[in-house]
Parts: sequence; structure tokens; C-alpha cells
Amino acid sequence: MSALLIVAWCGTIGLSLVRNLVAEKPPPNPSTPRTWREPSGLPVFPGATGFGTRTVAGRGGKVLWVTTLEDQGPGSLRSVLNSPGPRTIVFRVGGIIELESELQIWEPFVTVAGQTAPGGGICLKHAGLVILTHDVLVQHLRVRPGREGSVKPDTNDALQVLGGNGKPTGAHRVVLDHISASWSEDELSSTWFGAHDITFSHCIFSEALNRSRHSKHTHSAGLLLGNHSYNVTVHHCLLAHIGFRNPLISDGGTHEFSHNVIYNWGEIPAEILDQDSNSFLNFKGNLFKRGPSSRSTPQEIVIHATRGRPRLYLAGNRGLRGGLTAATDWEMASVGWTTNAPGTEYRASTPFPSPSSAEPDPSRFFESVLSCAGATRPARDQVDQRIVAEVRDGRGRIIDHPSEVGGYPRLESGIPYADTDGDGMADSWEKERGLNPSDPNDSSQDSNQDGYTNLEEFLHALTREGVKWP
Repeated sequence: MSALLIVAWCGTIGLSLVRNLVAEKPPPNPSTPRTWREPSGLPVFPGATGFGTRTVAGRGGKVLWVTTLEDQGPGSLRSVLNSPGPRTIVFRVGGIIELESELQIWEPFVTVAGQTAPGGGICLKHAGLVILTHDVLVQHLRVRPGREGSVKPDTNDALQVLGGNGKPTGAHRVVLDHISASWSEDELSSTWFGAHDITFSHCIFSEALNRSRHSKHTHSAGLLLGNHSYNVTVHHCLLAHIGFRNPLISDGGTHEFSHNVIYNWGEIPAEILDQDSNSFLNFKGNLFKRGPSSRSTPQEIVIHATRGRPRLYLAGNRGLRGGLTAATDWEMASVGWTTNAPGTEYRASTPFPSPSSAEPDPSRFFESVLSCAGATRPARDQVDQRIVAEVRDGRGRIIDHPSEVGGYPRLESGIPYADTDGDGMADSWEKERGLNPSDPNDSSQDSNQDGYTNLEEFLHALTREGVKWP
């Protein structure tokens, strides 16, 4: 499986580029969890938790504007993504960007601030986003490839985070926050080639296309954390109307999957597959809810192991059979397609070292996930509004084509906030805080000495409920 997927990815992003990016062989996986200590530095934004969230991203760098919805050329998202040096990307236009090929990020130290877009925000169509570098923050972006673009169906993911198999290049310290991903033909999202220290937070993964153009004919696949990826966090996300891989964790290191809502899976809810190495998984506080497309499966968590031996720490999960105690959590798990409970060799009595340790009752965060997940700034689009309503009401189904659910909604272009000096901050916000809207240099300053630049403070304010600067 791994070799075939690597060949497919090479065909997508270019064999020569992949050879430069990754080592010939992946590093050996440890038989015990890697040592992990809380890194120094600020969270990339206040409240950020998870592996890799102490990245600086584009902090203190230049400000680049997206001024057109064209795929290429001056002012395009593609052109500014790979400008060298630390940078923050702000949007002066809202709407759908129809991509001619995958949008790749090769240059490190970048913040993509989708919350700055006016109107209905930004949506990527016809292709997905590929991250191949380090120190990246992407927020409030919609990625909905569909099945009409030029990307090969077998690699048509919404999000790909590709590491370097032990080389210093490749994806690490990457945070994807408040992303809405749907309508992929392969995975909605994948980490591969040893990508590490990655966090997906407050995202919506929905409606992976089932019978599309994929060579496997039916392939509604959600999240794949594999090929020796390690230190990956997925928290406070909604997974809805996805056939399988909710998620699939394969041949990795330590991961945490916590406080997520999984609704209306098809064949398989969560799956752990270790063929050649060991995975160590904190699986905490997740809620599984059946839907119209959900088939009768043995358990919510299915473990497959050949030469590897995964170990899981389960706590506070709720599903069809499980409750909220250590005893009943394991009633949700099986070895293979059976009702056989995992033996003690699979069970961890204490969590593996990771950034998050809380063990909440999933009933307490269910509404929070539905209310806050996905690209909510500047506003939720009709796709996410519908998905959330279906989860609440127990409706919806796995689909084959976006047209079955109304297709792509129109996103208003909107009017961008006034920014006289082009520093990324709204004039009105600067005036409220005693900054100079005619001084482009104050965006990189730290007026309140809390470690975040003034521009970062503005971006944080844009993400808070009810805060807008026209």
C-alpha cells in the first residue's frame, strides 16, 4: 500500500521534487513512544493546543495581499504562498478560487489568515492544498476540490501534509485551524512521508465523494495519518458523511485524537492499522453518532496489526456500546472484523506523552464542536450550515457528486476593511488601540508586550465571535 501511494503522489507533485523532499527510506520507528516535552515559546495563537502549535508561523514577517481570485499571476494566492521569508497572507477579496493544479506551499514560516477575507470568505475549488514545509498556520479556509479538475483522482485530496522521512525538509510544526474540507476523491486529509508535529483543530471534514473517478470505484475516505507520520493531533473536529478512515492511523508514532464528533460513517468508523511499526494513540472524549449511511459494524474502533503492535489509551469516548468509564471504553474496540475485545497488549493504562491531557465528557462539547468547527470567518457557507444541521437532526448521506447537495454555493466578494498603510490591520482597529493607520511598521511591533505582534492581535480579534472591522 505504501509503495503504491508514494508512486501516486510522485506523479502528482513531481518525481524530482519528491526526491529532493524525502529521504530514500523512512527512519526506523521506535518500539516505544518517542520522548516528548512541552516546547518553549508561545502558542501560535491564544488557546492553541496540540503537537506543533508552538510554531512562530509568519510572525514578524512581511504582509502580502491576495487581491485576485485568479489561479496565477500578481496578487494570486499561489504567487504569495511561496514568496520567501516569514510572511502573513491577508485577503482583499472573497470568493471561489478555481485552481488549475494543487496549491503547494514550499516556503516555510507562513500564516494564511483566511479570516481576513471579505464577503463570504475563500474557497479552493478543483484541487487541494499541499503543505511540504515547516512552520505553517492556515486558518478559516474552505477546500472543496470536487471531481471536475485536472488533478488525478487517486491523489485528489483536499489537504495533504507531506514530511521528509527524517530529512529536515518537509512538513513539521504545521497547524490547520478552522478548515472546512469536503468533496475530495481520495482522502479529505492525509499526513505522509514522516510528517510530524501537526495539529488539525476545529475543522469540518465532510462528504468525501464515494463513487467518483477514483480507481477503487468507491472511495469516500476521511483522514489518513500514515507512512511514519508522528506527533499528530486532531481535536474538536467534526467528521460527517464519510465512508471510512474516520480516521485511519497507520504505521505511525504517537498521535492524539480527542474531543471529535464522528457522524454517519459508512463502512468503518475509526481504524488503526499497523503493518510494519507501532502506533501509540491517545483516543479521548470522542462521540460517535450513527446516521442514515452507517452500516452495522463490529465496533467503533477497529484494530488491525501484523508485524506492528499498536497501543491505545481510551478514555471518555461515547458510542453505540460504550459509556464513559475505563471498562466500557474498551467495549467500543475490536481486533479485526470481529467482536473480539483487544487484549492487554493493546491497552495503555495511562496517556502517552502529548500536549493535551483533559478527559471531558463528550456530551459537554458536542454543541461546541457543531457551533464552532470549520471556516466560520467571515461566515459559514451554506455547505457547512447544512452539514451541521444534518448532524444535529440525524439526516444526510454519503454522496457521489457535489451536485447531489446543491453544488458550490456562491460566495460574495465583499468589501475589504480599510487598510491605509497596507500592514494587514484595519484602520479602525488601529485607531481604537492607539496605533497609527499610516505607519506600515507597527504591524510587527508588540504594543502590549505579550509576545504576539500587533498584526497577530488583530488576526486573533477577527476570529472572536461578533468582531468585525468593515
